[in-house]
Amino acid sequence: MSKKIILFAVLFIATVGLAFNSEATADSIKKGVSIDKIDVGGMTKEEAKKAVDKLVGDIQKTQVHILVNKKKINISIGQLGYEWINTDVVDDAVEIGKKGNVVSRYKDSLDIDHKGKKYNIEMNIKEEDITSKIQKVCEDYKLNVKAKNATLKFNNTGFTVVPEQTGVKVDYDKTAKSIYKAITDKWDGKSEIDIEAQTEIDKPEFTEDDFAMISDKAMGTYTTTFSTGGSFTNRNKNIQNGARLLDGIVLYPGEKYSLNEHLEPWTEENGYFPAGTYVDGQVEDSLGGGICQVSSTLYNALLRAEMEIVERYPHSMSVGYVPLAADAALAGDYKDLKFKNNTDAPIFIRSIYENGALTFKVYGHETRNANRKIEFISETVSTTPIKTEVKKDSSRSESYSETVSSGHVGYVAKLWKKVYEDGKEVSKELVNTSTYRMTPKKVVQGTKKAKDDKDKDDKDDEDKDTEKKTDTDKKTDTEKKTDTDKKTDTEKKSDDSVSKPSSEPAAEAPADNKKEEPAAEDAGE
Repeated sequence: MSKKIILFAVLFIATVGLAFNSEATADSIKKGVSIDKIDVGGMTKEEAKKAVDKLVGDIQKTQVHILVNKKKINISIGQLGYEWINTDVVDDAVEIGKKGNVVSRYKDSLDIDHKGKKYNIEMNIKEEDITSKIQKVCEDYKLNVKAKNATLKFNNTGFTVVPEQTGVKVDYDKTAKSIYKAITDKWDGKSEIDIEAQTEIDKPEFTEDDFAMISDKAMGTYTTTFSTGGSFTNRNKNIQNGARLLDGIVLYPGEKYSLNEHLEPWTEENGYFPAGTYVDGQVEDSLGGGICQVSSTLYNALLRAEMEIVERYPHSMSVGYVPLAADAALAGDYKDLKFKNNTDAPIFIRSIYENGALTFKVYGHETRNANRKIEFISETVSTTPIKTEVKKDSSRSESYSETVSSGHVGYVAKLWKKVYEDGKEVSKELVNTSTYRMTPKKVVQGTKKAKDDKDKDDKDDEDKDTEKKTDTDKKTDTEKKTDTDKKTDTEKKSDDSVSKPSSEPAAEAPADNKKEEPAAEDAGE
């Protein structure tokens, strides 16, 4: 090869290399480079990234239509978790023609000029993401139709069974598989996707047949009475409201029930009025006073139906509408009455509020033999009599005396359950042991003396001082006379007589043996 040819080749390569190197170092993508369907040649990295982001965003906006129970919900594949995973493709496009030595970069540039260079966007979606996303959407749209158990209503003619209803629920796993397959196998990358959700029948747990077992005769019933009249109006309104809220309870086998959950909140908006309640050993007005008579009446009906009592508490002090240990107190979140349907069929609870009486009846599947009877007996184990506490008030006269609290007798009592078959006792079971605190009778006694009494006391003190002075003078005169008319010992007569005053102790005041009865009316704790 001649020297001229070699020199020409060197000059040519150097010239091209300089030109190529100048283009390659520019802050732009080489001409002929594309990402998916976007021509990014000549764009800066930021411009290319923005263009690809828009393309990906448009793809992610593609709608998936899910048909559920004749309802259609729309969700984008982006919301389902369809995402761009090779986000470094823009960096690769920027670097092409700028890597390697001059020759390799020149070769890459020639290839791009003749053939171009295309990068593909890679998208991905996870099946488990689809499952969680469609579950949330279906719940938000309330697309699942829950089955409804058969239930009871009570009217003038007796019980009426409301039939059960089947429901439909989405099988999220199967539906997610269908969507995943539609996106990854069949989708053209731009068309909207229609999917029929996979569903299954939601069957009710209890049907009309279960309610057919319920007897028209109550398994357990109990009635308590209460005073009527103007001073008891609020208390009776609370009893009536509680009876209303608990009327028509349907409890299925194995199901538990909490009175607090269904009677709260103790607010005016929920139908309650201020009436007497037990608070720290005193009776005070608060919203809901009297509601414990409702819980206690129901408690006794449940005992006679032989329902399982899960939780029950006595009052802090005794009440008068049920025997000792047969009460059930409600208070805040720490005293509740909870019970469980321990039978093989639903139970139905009725409440009947009348003027002066409250009744609860528990209906269910009666399986007990007709010759079997139960009885509940309250036994008083111990009694703590009422003590009297006197508080002296110096601002009131001595004649003032007021009983501000009559007090409560304290008790320990047991409730027994006896079972009879053919009139003979076959078992005796302790239901509960209850303790009721004694609260003292509280009396305020005045100690202030009246003005006339004080003046009389002052005069009496003066008279006593005068009498003392007179006695002293008399004694002095007597002594003088004795010295003047002194007799000899033989002439002195022994005719002095001493008279001793007779005295008897004052009769002791009889003790107050009157028994203090429990409060006739109670609102609860």
